[in-house]
Parts: sequence; structure tokens; C-alpha cells
Amino acid sequence: MFKKNESSPRTKRKPSVLEAFSTLIFMITMFGLGVVYSMNYVSLTVIVIAYTALLGYRCGYTWKEMEAAVGDRIGKSMPVIMILLAIGFMVGALMFSGTLPMLIYYGLKIVHPRWIALCAFLLCAIFSTATGTSNGSASTAGLAMMGLAMAMKDVNIGLVAGACYAGSIFGDKISPLSDTTVLASMITGNDIFDHIRHMAKTVVPAMLLSVVIYIALGLSASSVSEGHNESTLALLETLDSMFKWNPILFLPIVFILWGSLTRKNTTLILFGSGFIALFIGVFYQGFSFSDGINVLYSGFESDIVLTAHPNFNLEAMDPSAVKLLERGGISDMSKTFIMVMFCFYFAGIAELCGCLEVILDYLSKFVKGQGSLIFVTGIATVALIAVGGSSTVALLMGGTLFKTKYEEMGIDTLNLSRTLEDFGTGCSGFMPWTSSGILYQSVLFVPTTTLLQYSFFSWIVWILAITYGFSGKCMTYGRKKTSI
Repeated sequence: MFKKNESSPRTKRKPSVLEAFSTLIFMITMFGLGVVYSMNYVSLTVIVIAYTALLGYRCGYTWKEMEAAVGDRIGKSMPVIMILLAIGFMVGALMFSGTLPMLIYYGLKIVHPRWIALCAFLLCAIFSTATGTSNGSASTAGLAMMGLAMAMKDVNIGLVAGACYAGSIFGDKISPLSDTTVLASMITGNDIFDHIRHMAKTVVPAMLLSVVIYIALGLSASSVSEGHNESTLALLETLDSMFKWNPILFLPIVFILWGSLTRKNTTLILFGSGFIALFIGVFYQGFSFSDGINVLYSGFESDIVLTAHPNFNLEAMDPSAVKLLERGGISDMSKTFIMVMFCFYFAGIAELCGCLEVILDYLSKFVKGQGSLIFVTGIATVALIAVGGSSTVALLMGGTLFKTKYEEMGIDTLNLSRTLEDFGTGCSGFMPWTSSGILYQSVLFVPTTTLLQYSFFSWIVWILAITYGFSGKCMTYGRKKTSI
């Protein structure tokens, strides 16, 4: 009898520092080339996954083990995936009901193009503070402001998108309803309201300075036209002939606010808002139910209005209205969905190999004092998000690793929880390979590099955090710790 040959189990090891950082360097290089040469991000992500898988194989892991790790990551991330699909569902329905068109219509009448960026920042900041969610704020208030900006002439779309993004992450950093705010305080053993008060020392000055910047940019915008031009007037006329306006159209937005304030499941709230909008479109706007069902998947199409307005002239429809309205639906998120799945492949393999742990251990060696501790914590948080693709993972790992270091150096862990949020909350939106980065590109219609360029709020928060660390200003010492 012959025994079947069995391959011996492979010896597993951690990646070297160079190997661990090479995944981050290779990924950034590939996406940088993608920007320069206009290459597809999805295809580039497959190349990054292949490189990371080869590294995993060098570290002793089989493809079967890597797939298992990826499956576990995807399983844990299903709520994120469902939120992406729910956003597409909701956006299509909000177009069908006339809710988003109404916000654009009255926004064009009320908001001057000179102040569109300031209004976008403040509206998204208010919405995110009330709800505690940056994704939800960008997908509702941000989406409406971007539609408004695209309907205006001589408006810097990138600036408005950056303002929407900055306002959305403002509330996510400071709201007691925010999951990252709760997580940062929990992992460091601090009371959430102590954390928020300490967080305000970077977030509030950054917000006020951002407002000053947006006002200054508005005053200096000499190219912005006064009053409504012919294109804007044509758009207003088109929207007015396609939809009926009534406060009832705000019901889907009110439902989202209610769900966020009462801490209901985000996915269910987004789908619920979509269903409310569907019925408004049918029973108030007069569109057909079958068209509404199709909109939920394929997005809004202009010829739908013929059901309620048979005399509407589609051929004479203003082109800017077509561009603004024909969007949304689950299918509109298909590319986003595919990209997210590939990103989970990368993150799952990188985490399995130990890249995150090696990067953290290496960065911790550069801590020499209070200032460098704050700086290294911030850099480590950004690196963790870049490799792991998740703010949650970065906060958990960063808080666990650095908490002991802060206590050993006699530095209150409130400074740790603040630093984790200063650099972690909202950072993933600047990275096109993360689920947040993909989402923001979808709802704000600009690349993540544009968001990074115009999110003045984020830059100011980072500068203040590092300045406080090296100067000792606005730092906390000698406070009794809360055990977790």
C-alpha cells in the first residue's frame, strides 16, 4: 500500500518592516499612477491584491487561509455594504419623490453662489452633529448641496465638495451619537462627555477658522455672477414644470433625522426613507408605482414625469436638469460595491499577515517625548486606516497599543482619545481604496484628492493636534483614569 503524500504545513512568520510598509507604498504608488494616467481604480486594486497575496504567501499563508480571512472581513463588514446599496436605493427614491429637486430648486432661489461653500459646510455640520453620522450627512445634505452647486454657474465644485465633506466629519468627531466618538472614549477608558469636551479644543477652533476661510473665499470670488443667469432660470423653470412643491416632501429627511437621533439601524432608516419617498412620488407627484419600483434599482429617468405631466416637452428639457436628476438607484452603486469587495480582499490579507501590527510596532519606536507621542499616534492611525481600510480597526488597534505608553509617560489618555479622532475620524475619506473614500466619491462627485485639497477643517485639526502636543497647550495631565 502506498501512502498519499501530504504537503507539510508551511511555516508562518510576520512580515519584515520593509515588507509591511511595502504594501502601503505599493498601493499608494499604484493609485498615484492611476490619477496621473487616468487608469481604472478597480483594476489597480486587483494588482494591489495580487502583490499583497504574494507577500502573504512569502509569510507562509496559503491562498485558502487568505480567502478565509477575507471572508471573515466581508462577513463583519456586511452592514457597510448594505449601507452603500441603501444609499443608492434612497437617492433614486428622493429624486422620484421630488425631495432632492425641491432642495435644489429653493436652494437656487435662496443661496447665493458666493456663499454656497459656506452654506454647504454649515448645513452638513449641523446635520452630522444632530445625527452623529458623516456618511449619512454627506449622502443627504451633502448630495443636495452638490446638486445645488452643479446647477450654479462659475462655482468651484471641488471647493463645495470639500466643504460638504468637512462639515460631515465635524459632527462625526464631536457628536455623542457618533460611533467613532463612542469608540475612541471607550477604548481609552474615558467618559464620553469628558472626551467630547477635550475634543472640542481642536474641533471647534478648526471649525471657526474654516468658516473664516469660506467667508474670505466667498468675498474674493470675483468671477461669481450676480443674480440668476439664463441657464439657472431655465433649470428652475424645468424643475417647476416636472414636480409639485410641498412641505410633505421633507418627510423622508425628517425620518432620517428621527432614526439617527433615536439610534435606529442606519440601513433600515435609509431603506425606510426610500420607501416613504416612493409613496410620495406615487400619491403626491402622480408618478406610476411601476416606474417608482424601477427607479429604486436603475435610478430616476426624466420620461417618468410624463405619467403626471403628459404635455411635458422632454426634448426642450434643460441639459443641466437631466444631469442633476438622472441618478440614484441600487445599480448606480454597482461599481462602488465591486470596489469595496476588492478593498476587503486587500485589507483582510494585510491584516492576516500581520502588516498592521508590524507597522504599529515600528512607529512606536520613534516616541521620545510628549510631542512625538502625539505625532506618532496620529501617523500610526493614518497608516492603520490606509492598510486596514477602516477607522474602527485603526481606533481599536491604536487605542490598545498606545494606551499603556500614555499612562507610562504620565499623559492623560484623554489626549490619546482626542488624537485618535483628530487623525482617524474622516481620514479614510481621503483614500480612494477605502469604503468611505469610495462612498464619498459617489455622493460628492469628485476624487478623494479633491476632498483632501479643499477640506481645510481636516488640515487645521491636524495642525492644532500636533501643535498642542509639542507646546503642551490644551493638554490634560494627572486625571484619574476610568477602568474598562
